Parts: sequence; structure tokens; C-alpha cells
Amino acid sequence: MSAPEGIKLLRIHYIMFVSYSLTFLIWGFVTTSGVMSIYYFSKYIPRFLVPISVALGPISLMIGNVFMGRLADIVGRRGIYVYTMTLYTIGLIGMGISILLSKVIPASEAFIPFIISYILAEIGVGGEEPPALAAATELMPHNYRGAMLVLITNFDNIGAAIASAILLLALMRGTQLSATWTMIGSAIIVLIVAVIIRLITPESIRWLVVRGRVREAERIAGEYGLSYALSEGPRQVIRFPPLWFRTLVLSLLGISQLVTYGLMAFYIVYLPSLPFSSNEILATQVLLWANVGASIAGLIGLVIDKLSRKVFTLISFLGGLLTMIPIFMIYGIMSGSSLASSLVIFYVLLFLNMVFSEFGWAVRVLLEPELYPTRNRATWVGIVRFIAWVIYVLLIYYLLASANTYVYLLSNLILYAVGFSAALAWFIFGVETRGLPVHALDKAADGR
Repeated sequence: MSAPEGIKLLRIHYIMFVSYSLTFLIWGFVTTSGVMSIYYFSKYIPRFLVPISVALGPISLMIGNVFMGRLADIVGRRGIYVYTMTLYTIGLIGMGISILLSKVIPASEAFIPFIISYILAEIGVGGEEPPALAAATELMPHNYRGAMLVLITNFDNIGAAIASAILLLALMRGTQLSATWTMIGSAIIVLIVAVIIRLITPESIRWLVVRGRVREAERIAGEYGLSYALSEGPRQVIRFPPLWFRTLVLSLLGISQLVTYGLMAFYIVYLPSLPFSSNEILATQVLLWANVGASIAGLIGLVIDKLSRKVFTLISFLGGLLTMIPIFMIYGIMSGSSLASSLVIFYVLLFLNMVFSEFGWAVRVLLEPELYPTRNRATWVGIVRFIAWVIYVLLIYYLLASANTYVYLLSNLILYAVGFSAALAWFIFGVETRGLPVHALDKAADGR
């Protein structure tokens, strides 16, 4: 990663990178722990509760996105973490205790404290997403901004991949119950490290200025060597499309990427007609291969600041659409064929599809904070993600309740077509934001 305008990464930038990355790493652990714990409890609870329980995770994350995103614009990017970290600390510990409880009381009864804890954990990790994206956008040097945003958020995939690997190894040596506890216990250890590092990350200087706390901003900038965040720099004239168009495009991109990723990387293990649905080891491998593919693709962050945002957006969603077609053809239309019974073919196709899904995720984490101003950046990021999560929840509930593989995979194909259409619209009518400093983004976003 080069610094074309001479702004170098400092020690504080690496501290912030580690701090925000651990946030997303924990998110990956929470999601994987939740999915596989519900997979375990599904044997002991009524069938109709499974899609409801699964939907509660993204509903809770959505609540965290919206409310904590708005609160982050009021109390600050750093100020919000006391609430979010408290929630997912309690949630993760509660999830772990619930798993242990299922050894001494009926699993159907232990499921109640588990689901409450899971809700709290998802609200916490969802609440950290908008302020973390906003803080990284506002504090990182603009010539590293894209790389930092993509690499930081890729730790969600890495967390899910690590959690899946821990679960898989533990399953090979013990029961799913003990394996799930091992996975959650590992997340709690990561959480302790995250709390310690978070204590030394600074508040967003741009946010302090917008809130009128200029002297505090100047003090922090001088203390940490972040004076560039106060500089307006040379005037750069750029006109953003109207607010409604930006929000519409980002919402459609978000719906397409988020729903297809969740359906293919996590919840597909609940479909009874697929070859891995009744085997927890094979189901865990689905999560593992999907998130390994996404994690490797996330390394695009190392060169993302050299690529056109508009072109990358178009390629990402076109690739997702093209890799979804053979999955739909083999497992949706040709479900009775020998090809459809091959786990190797499925894992390979899933891996490729998740590569482009991660590219789509990278697009979202780049454009969402770049296309809104500092004064309400976290709020709008939360709103756009709320829209995507609402569709996500509705589709998860409907598709899992119906358990129809053809409709499930067809929905993914249609969603990729929607995402590609939005990417094409941005390619034609959007603007290039690569390399623009935050003050230029703010002026362009505030002006429309």
C-alpha cells in the first residue's frame, strides 16, 4: 500500500486497525456460534421455532445498526463502545453458560437463556458496525482509507472461518455440545483483548469538529499525530448524485450482498434436501469453506485503493451473478443428479461465489461511509443497513419455513441480478470516490 501524498501510517493507525478488526472478528464468532448453537438446539425445540430463532439474530443486529448508529452521531464514535461492548460481553458469556446449562437441565429449557444472550450479543456487534466504519473513514489517511475499511471488515469473515475451524476440530474429538462451548469460549478470550485495546483508541477528530468541540479535536490531533484530519486541503469539486439515488443504490447493493451471503454461507445448512443437512461435521465445513473463500477475497483490500470504485462495484456483482448460475442449475434444477450429490463440487462453487460476495461486501464498506457526511454518517450507514437487514430477515424466515431448495437458490439468483442492476446504475450515474479526502466527501455529500 503506497502513500501517494506522503501521509504515512503511524502507531495509532495500527492500534485503531487492530481495535476495529477485533470488533468484526468477534462478530464472525457470534454469528457462527449462533448459527451452530441453534443447529444443535433444533433437535430439542419445535420445528416452527427454528426459522424464528434464526431470524432473531439478524433482527437484533439490525436493531444495533440503527439505534447505535444514530447514538454514535450523538455521543461519538468512541463513546458508543461502552454500550456495545457491554452488550456483547454479557451476550457471549450468557451463550456459553447456556451451552453448559444444557448438560444439567433439558436442552429445551437451556435454549431460553441462550436465545436471550444471542440477541444481546447481536445487538452489541451490530451496534459497533456503523461507528467503526465512520471512525475508520474519518481517522485513517485518505490514501489508505479503502484498504483499511476492507481489511478491517474482512475480519468478520476471518472470525467466522476461525470459529468454524475450531468447531470442526472440536467436533472430530468430542460432541457438538462441547465443541460449541469451545468456540464460544475462544470468542470470549478475543473479547478480553478487544476491550483492552479499545481503551486507547481516540475519538474521531472530524466528529468533534462537527460537534463544535474544536479545541478537543486539536488536542487529540496533536497528541496522536492526526493533524491531517483537521486540514481542509486543496479544494476539490465533486458533485454527488441526489441523496435518494445514493440511498437507493446502496440499499439495493446491501440487500443483494447481505442476503445472498447469509443464505449461502450460513443458513443453507438448514435445508433438508442438501447432502450435508443431517451431519454437523459436513454442515460446519459449509461455513468453513464459505468464510475461507470470503476471507481470502478480502485481501483485495491490499490493492483496493488502486482500483476504480465504480468498475470494482460492477465486476463484483457481475461475478456473483455468474457464479450463482451453476449453483442454481445443479442444486435447484438438477437436484436429483449425481452432480448434486457431490460435496466437492458444491464446496468449490460455494467458495467461488463467496469470493465475489466478499468483493460486494468490500463495495458496501467503501461506498456507504464515503457517500454520507460526517455529521450524520453513522446514522445513514445504519439506515441503509437497516433496509438490507429487514429484507434479509423476511427472506430468511420465509425460505427456511418453506425449506424449498429450488425457491431458496432461485431467490439468490434474483438477488444477484438486483445487485448487478444497482451496480450498473452506479457505474453509469455515480461518481468516483477513490482517494478523495474526507473534507471533500463531506462537502459533496452535504451539498446534495
